[in-house]
Amino acid sequence: MDTVHKVLEPVPDPVVVNDSAEAKPKRKKLKGKRAVVRWLKFFRFKKKKDYERMTAEEKILFKLRKARRKEAQLVEALNKIEPKESSETTHDPEILTPEEHFYFLKMGIKSKNYVPIGRRGIYQGVILNMHLHWKKHETLQVIVKTFTPDEVKEMAVELARLSGGIVLDIQGKDKDTIIMYRGKNYSQPPTEIMSPRVTLPRKKALDKSKYRDALRAVRRHITALEQDLELLRAKAEKNVEVDAETQLSDSDIAEPEELSSIKLEATQKLKELVKNDKYNEDNDHSVTGSELNSDSEDLSDIFETDSETDEDKDEKPLYLDEFEKFPVERNEVEEDFEEHLRRISAKSKKEKDLEPYFDEVDRVVLRAASLLKKKR
Repeated sequence: MDTVHKVLEPVPDPVVVNDSAEAKPKRKKLKGKRAVVRWLKFFRFKKKKDYERMTAEEKILFKLRKARRKEAQLVEALNKIEPKESSETTHDPEILTPEEHFYFLKMGIKSKNYVPIGRRGIYQGVILNMHLHWKKHETLQVIVKTFTPDEVKEMAVELARLSGGIVLDIQGKDKDTIIMYRGKNYSQPPTEIMSPRVTLPRKKALDKSKYRDALRAVRRHITALEQDLELLRAKAEKNVEVDAETQLSDSDIAEPEELSSIKLEATQKLKELVKNDKYNEDNDHSVTGSELNSDSEDLSDIFETDSETDEDKDEKPLYLDEFEKFPVERNEVEEDFEEHLRRISAKSKKEKDLEPYFDEVDRVVLRAASLLKKKR
């Protein structure tokens, strides 16, 4: 970049003084191809930086200006390429009866001779081919591609005017096939009529199609840019309204002094709530203690009543219920009581195979139990 700036440094231009005393500054010419390339690179770099610094709206406006400039250039080029001679040729088609129209239309649908029309549109070669086909055939199919149905209708009128034929119908799924009839009293015209100067030659027709396609694309691009610009401006207006609302809401908010007073009131209320909670907890503890005492007294009363009822009942000897389960034989001798106990133990499920072993204490207890039962 230093070298570029050195090359692009302005040099004081010499002033040439004429007799008329008019000063005309001389522009310094760039010497050499490298200097020109450097200047162009610097110019492009500068333009790129300027574009990056723009806002979103400025970028869209810049693109719009550029597109409209290009549109004007394309319109001017199309006007230049159009033929200078006027195409005001008179066309007086013959009148056909319905039967003739139906007959020639059916013949044209069945015929296989056709003339294609591509992106160039109508030019001198198309009219010449039509007349060459009409030399041996009465009807003809003109197949049009890359055009809309409305444009096909306009082209059918143009073909009838330039060739002198009759348009019978537009057929096909996409309405792209024109069926034409040469006329009743047809005679092959001279070459000036077969390839009229009103139409463009092949090369210029191709250039015209390029300009036309470019013009369509530019107009589509312009409409899209205008829509984007409208949306951007609408968003900006909404953002302005939102900012105004936020400012109003900020103004409605209390001042800092009022905020501090509100905070103090809130803290006092919190303290009061905490004190109330502590007082309620103490009351709860006292209530629970009294309730526990009353419960314990009730339990003691219950146990006292149970004990009194037990004392009122007749006192029974210890393990008497267990001893009652054993069968007693009153007629037997006391010495045979041990054998009887052995038999009972043998019958038990837990100690089937083991012989019972009794201590002296056990024997005394068993004898006492048997004696008590005998007394009863």
